[in-house]
Amino acid sequence: MILLLSAVIAGIISGIYFNFNIPNNLTTILLMFLVFSVGVDIGSEEKILSKLKVNMKNILFQSILTILGSLIFGSLVIFFTDLNLKESLGASAGFGWYSLSGVMISNLYSPVLGAISFTANVIREILAIVLIPLVAKWSPLGAASIGGATSMDTMLGVIAKSTDKETTLIAFGQGVILSLSVPILITMIF
Repeated sequence: MILLLSAVIAGIISGIYFNFNIPNNLTTILLMFLVFSVGVDIGSEEKILSKLKVNMKNILFQSILTILGSLIFGSLVIFFTDLNLKESLGASAGFGWYSLSGVMISNLYSPVLGAISFTANVIREILAIVLIPLVAKWSPLGAASIGGATSMDTMLGVIAKSTDKETTLIAFGQGVILSLSVPILITMIF
């Protein structure tokens, strides 16, 4: 965890003080390599297809709980801000996918709420980097849900390192389901 946080902090400092830009396609290539590596690790597991079939109920249940938890806790924002229930639910329906949720909400409802959603989902991803290794010690599936939609890509490596292969498989499935649900839920809310 210290190595991961150090890398993030070093990247932030490099971005601030040294005009150090990484081409977008390089970032995508590295992310795809990370996901590929985790996929190879999962795929090398004996009887992976049968394990996927056995875990399908767990994947669906995990996804439903993550969606409900995100929306319920996101709705509590109405007690601390000027946002109404529709706005707080919409902003929390990004499930960590900041690049899509911010743009969709800006187009469907309000640029201000789009910026709020973008910021909230970026914060969710930053907190996921810090919290997944800690929470995984006593609740591996709880740790996977912190990543939300990003559990299938950017957080998959952190989850794989902090949990076991079965939890990583469930987290990947959860990430796929949440990623598919983001545009549907945001459209339904707005």
